[in-house]
Amino acid sequence: MIITTERLQYLVAVAQHGSFSGTAKELGVSVAAVNKAIQHLEFDLDLILFERHSGKKPLLTLEGKRLYVKALEILPKLIAMERQAQMMSEGIESQLSICLHPYTCYQEYTRLIGELAARYPDLEINIVEAETLDWQNPQCDIMIAPTRLVNFRGLNMQAISKIKWLLVSAPQHPLAQLRGAPELADLDHHRQLMLPEGNITLPQYREAMRYSSKLVTVEQYYQLRELLLAGCGFALYPEALARPLIEEGKLKDLNFDYGKEGNHWPIDLVWQEGLGQAGNWFIDQLIDEE
Repeated sequence: MIITTERLQYLVAVAQHGSFSGTAKELGVSVAAVNKAIQHLEFDLDLILFERHSGKKPLLTLEGKRLYVKALEILPKLIAMERQAQMMSEGIESQLSICLHPYTCYQEYTRLIGELAARYPDLEINIVEAETLDWQNPQCDIMIAPTRLVNFRGLNMQAISKIKWLLVSAPQHPLAQLRGAPELADLDHHRQLMLPEGNITLPQYREAMRYSSKLVTVEQYYQLRELLLAGCGFALYPEALARPLIEEGKLKDLNFDYGKEGNHWPIDLVWQEGLGQAGNWFIDQLIDEE
């Protein structure tokens, strides 16, 4: 045993702290253990890595500096490899792709993603945009999106919530100044902000969301939000996302009457078979919150 991850950690820590005692405190070991590790490394390499003088900080020798620079380069990779191996032995996947649609970017879902990251700190989490996903071959592990009312071969699917739509505008918009709830004729006088057709927003869905002949098609959801807040038009907006903005006085619920049927769309949870510990934990939390 000459060079190991542990020995490199001791080398780097001593060089950066300039102290064996500081290294011992950081790594949670005794000063004697640090001294012993460095001495053994020097013996095995037949090199002096630190100059030691009583009452002075240990200083890297020329050979020590060269090894220290190399250690800075490879130590993070070695630690990552060890952690990945540990995760695999515990049945934890190394990465997880979660497909999340802007309309379903609810606080409870983003909170759970935060909890997932905290619970599995070495897990690589990739967030995928649902509108750009290839639904013939979805390359993601978990999907939270408005329903497309189709079954996916080889995938699990469960409805976990609903989108309740509100018709909203900025407080300064003319529709917000009406004394009563707007009628369809009122809406047709103003521009409606809408996302374009996509993998979720199918043509028939987009037509069902349309309440004006005057449209502003906005490519990205964040652009729609900013234009809406600026009073550039009205929009159909998920209540879960609109409510905080309404409470802050940034948006106004136009109280549009959708009729007896209301206006609710299911939210589907879709996931791959064979998820690891992290993915299964996330799925369980989503289903428990249903």
